[in-house]
Amino acid sequence: MTLTDSTLGVSRRLRIDVLSTIHEADPEEWNRVVALAGGSIFHTWQWLAAFEDAPPGTFEPKHLLAYRDGELVGVCPAFLVYDCPRLSYLRDLAQLPLDGPVLMAHSLAALDGGPLAVPGHEDALTALLSALEPTAREGGARAWAVANAQAGRPIGLLMREGYATAHITTSYRCRTDVPSVPDYWGFAVGRLRRKLQRERRASGRDYAVSENPSDAATLVRLVHSLLKDRGTPTDVLPEAFLEAMKARLAPFEQTITAVDADQRTVGIFAGWQFGSTWSMWLAGLDTERLSSFVPYRAMAARLVERAVTTDVASIDLGRSNGAEKRKLGAHPVPLYLALNATERADRAALHAACRRLELRCQGPDEQLDMTRRCC
Repeated sequence: MTLTDSTLGVSRRLRIDVLSTIHEADPEEWNRVVALAGGSIFHTWQWLAAFEDAPPGTFEPKHLLAYRDGELVGVCPAFLVYDCPRLSYLRDLAQLPLDGPVLMAHSLAALDGGPLAVPGHEDALTALLSALEPTAREGGARAWAVANAQAGRPIGLLMREGYATAHITTSYRCRTDVPSVPDYWGFAVGRLRRKLQRERRASGRDYAVSENPSDAATLVRLVHSLLKDRGTPTDVLPEAFLEAMKARLAPFEQTITAVDADQRTVGIFAGWQFGSTWSMWLAGLDTERLSSFVPYRAMAARLVERAVTTDVASIDLGRSNGAEKRKLGAHPVPLYLALNATERADRAALHAACRRLELRCQGPDEQLDMTRRCC
C-alpha cells in the first residue's frame, strides 16, 4: 500500500509505502536510515526480521517507509497486534478499551519505538505518524499505538498529535563518551566508590567475567530462570523468539557472562551494539544456584569500562532494578505507551485508561513497579 502526500497532508512531497514484511526492504538501506537517525538495535532490519521469524504472540507486519524524491528518509516499524502477552497484561491492568487488533509501532518487547527520520527530513516523522491511522483502518484496527516512546521530543510530538499517553516503564542509560575509566567513575563519592570496588572484588573472586557470548541454549535457560524467579511468564520472551534474536543479531552481539569455578555460566547480560549505542536488553541468572545476582557488580563494571575504552557513547541497561543501576552512573529515561483512535469517544476512553495505567503501575522514584513482572 502506498500513501501519497495529499493523503498525509504534508507540505513537501513525501511518499509513504507500507510493507507486509521486512524482507521487502533492503537491509543496508533500512539500517542506513536507522543509523543516521540515531536509532538503536531495536529499529534495525535484523531485529525486525527476527521478530518475524518467531514473534512472541500473533503479529502482522505493517512497516512504514517515507521516501522523498525516491530516497528513503524515514522508517517506522509497525505490526498489527492480534495477541501479545505484554499488551494483554497492560490492557487487563488498566481496562484499556482495545477490542480487536491494534496497529503498534512497534513492540513492547523493545526498548525503543516510533518513527525515525534522517536529519533534515524531520517532517517525515509527522508523515509517518499520520500514516498510522489509514494503515490501521486498512487492517481493521480501531486503535493505533507507539510503544516505548522516550520522554522529551518523541513523546511531545505524540502528545501534540492527540495521543493518550502513559508512562509504563523506565530504561536506565549510561553516557560513556568520556576520556577515561577514572573520569567515568568520578561521579561516585568516595564511600560509594569504595563499596563498588569491594563488591566487584568479592564477586570477581568466585566468578570469572568475560565478553564471550553464550550459546542459544544457555541464553534461554538463564533468561527463563530469572523470569520464573521474578514471577514473569516466559511467554513474554519465548524460547523460539530468543533463539531467533540470537541468530539474526549475531553480527552486533556484545554480551557479558559470568562463569563459576566449574566453568558453568551462571549469569548473563545479553547485549547488542548498533552505532554508538550498546543495548543490554536481556539479563539471565541461574537462580537454582544463586539466590541473588551475586556477579552483578563485576559484570556491570566490565561492560561500563569496555564501553568507555571503545567507540560506545551510551549503554542502555534496560528496565527495572533502577536503584542498582543508578549506582553505576545510569540516568532514568521514561518510556511511554501512546494510543490513538479515530472516534472521539474511543480517544476519551483511551485517555482515561492511560491515566489508570500510570496509577496502577507507579512505584517508588521514577521507576514504575509492576510487581508481578520483571520486564
